[in-house]
Amino acid sequence: MPFDKVVVINADANEVACIARLTEDFDAGIRVLDLGDDLDAAAAVLADSDGLRLIVVRMSVALGRGDQAIKRLRTAMVQPVPLLILIPAELTSRLRQYLRVGADDYWVLPLDSVAFGSRLMVMLEWGRTMMRSTAGGAAAGASSTKQSVSLRHRFGLWLRSLFASDAGGAEGTAPENMAIIGGTWEKERRLGFGSFGEAWLVRSRHGGEQAVAKIPHDQKLNTKFLQEGAILKRLAQHPNAVKLIEVVKEGRKVILIQEYVAGSTLQELIDQGMDGAAKESAFLQLVEVLACAHREHIMHRDIKPENIIITEAGVLKLLDFGTGKDLVKRSISSTVVGSRPYMAPEQIMGGSRVASDVWALGVLLYALATECLPFYADNEKELMDLILEVAPEPACNLEPALPPALSEIIMKCLVKHWPDRYPDAGALKDALLTAFPEFGAGGILP
Repeated sequence: MPFDKVVVINADANEVACIARLTEDFDAGIRVLDLGDDLDAAAAVLADSDGLRLIVVRMSVALGRGDQAIKRLRTAMVQPVPLLILIPAELTSRLRQYLRVGADDYWVLPLDSVAFGSRLMVMLEWGRTMMRSTAGGAAAGASSTKQSVSLRHRFGLWLRSLFASDAGGAEGTAPENMAIIGGTWEKERRLGFGSFGEAWLVRSRHGGEQAVAKIPHDQKLNTKFLQEGAILKRLAQHPNAVKLIEVVKEGRKVILIQEYVAGSTLQELIDQGMDGAAKESAFLQLVEVLACAHREHIMHRDIKPENIIITEAGVLKLLDFGTGKDLVKRSISSTVVGSRPYMAPEQIMGGSRVASDVWALGVLLYALATECLPFYADNEKELMDLILEVAPEPACNLEPALPPALSEIIMKCLVKHWPDRYPDAGALKDALLTAFPEFGAGGILP
């Protein structure tokens, strides 16, 4: 019998209960399999799983060669299904192997209902998209052959299309060359090209709405893109966060379909000239969405005017959580990411924290107040030396009409020693509105 379920393999009772609670809103039941080290026994279940949305496997030392176990699971699948693995801390050294042979995403145990919940939601959405795509392909195949298409035959068709995508041949089926993504989204124009991937403006062939497709350069970045999707899910209820529409997979690459925001970047508006009320409104909205992110233990790590869109109605949207970091599992990031003029000293040294976002907010508020960056040099090394070693000129020295209390708030954001800054965007917002209750309406920033 076909079913719409999540198959959970070898998880303990607490983990099963957590997953069951989190899947209640997805019309997907759970089928629990306790197979020990015999994952081959899952083959019969996976062979009769038209409605299978997600497979969750708890890895363990008892599995022996976990990479081979994952490979066998993939071989047993008769249709593409997302595979999420749960990894004990002692097996994290094998993570690259697991991802290489077929795991789509992972979670280092233990589970938690907040961060893991958003990750699970993204995987379930992705599974639903894959089910819809597979069902559509089966219907088309039945129409053209005028006969029922067996699961085995359908799997063969999918494999052939998959390898055609990998070959990148004359038919141009790689995601970056395809005109249609996920059978729904038609490319219109490329919006950007970065170090991790490219962004395209796309339009739905069904409803006509526009969206943005973010496509990784390489399938090795799939996990990173899924993590970005999970972050967007966590922030989905905030009006200043970009919405995730769905997750699709083409040519072995995970593609995020996100809300398209029409408007101008904050940098473009600054260059054109903004009045004080517009500056205050934009900054207050930015602080509010970052306060929400920080409450969710998420830091952005690349706050800059180019990553901020403001619509004609004045609504701000914070873009590009691709460099974002989920801090539920770790409080510090050990990678250097960000845009140099907005990077905090500890970020340059490879130790990003939530307080690093506060620094970037201080740089931006300094620029809005004075029309100057607190640190600038044409030479990158000189710029980093300034950020690391030189105290910035007080904002009120450059803009004498600036209220002293606002200058103090800005300069507290730019303290070199991160524990002496505001701890997060929420604390900065509280300080700003305590000193200036009408901030956002104009009259404070020049």
